[in-house]
Amino acid sequence: MKNTCKNCKTDFSGSYCSNCGQRAIANNRLQFKGIVNDFADNAFNIHKGLFYTFWSLVIKPGMVGRAFISGQRKRFTNPVRYLIIAVALQAFMDYWFLNPELTEQPDFISFPFLSESVNNSMAHWNHILATQYSLIHNLTMIFIFPAAFLVLFKKLKYNFTELLTVNFYYFSTGLILTLFTIIAFYVITGNSIPVPAIILVTMSYVIWSNMSFFNGVKFLERLVKVLAAMLFFMLFRVFFVVYILSVLFPFN
Repeated sequence: MKNTCKNCKTDFSGSYCSNCGQRAIANNRLQFKGIVNDFADNAFNIHKGLFYTFWSLVIKPGMVGRAFISGQRKRFTNPVRYLIIAVALQAFMDYWFLNPELTEQPDFISFPFLSESVNNSMAHWNHILATQYSLIHNLTMIFIFPAAFLVLFKKLKYNFTELLTVNFYYFSTGLILTLFTIIAFYVITGNSIPVPAIILVTMSYVIWSNMSFFNGVKFLERLVKVLAAMLFFMLFRVFFVVYILSVLFPFN
């Protein structure tokens, strides 16, 4: 069926204008359903594989990462948009359903080679990063794993951008799974999930997804390197970042 695009006046057939890409449905009168569908499509990419992308990242994360890098991108949600959706979900959870345990001062590992005042200051900064600046802090942490993997899996010849893109997918999916876990635990038990359980869910997915992605490396070598990256991340997050902040901006 021939249509004339009302945006650029081009004659076309099919669901989209061949010149400007506007959908054929735009030629019809505005309806509320159409506005909602357009918003869902543009904001959440639902019509372009959001749920497919999420489910694929749950059951076969390595395939998604390797396929996107190799150029098979049409069926997957853009990784940056996927990350924005995940962060938006976390922001919604933080605003409406903030886990009460995260608002309390958590236990913090004391380092015997540091003074009591420095340890106390580090504990305060750790709490602040986990509560007041969690979004900014988490987004910053995304860059740690690609940097570690760039060195540890150098022989696979992935560049930093490729590893960062894959990490966008894995970080976002781990975040979404964690949020689902928090909600499910509360619905089933009526209580807030313990913080160690939250960390376990997130870290388990990170390990699983990267083990799946780097499947071109022998299992034992792969496991050691993924755990080494995890250790580097934890040292950077738990020690280096909070130590620098406590030295520059100490708490009395």
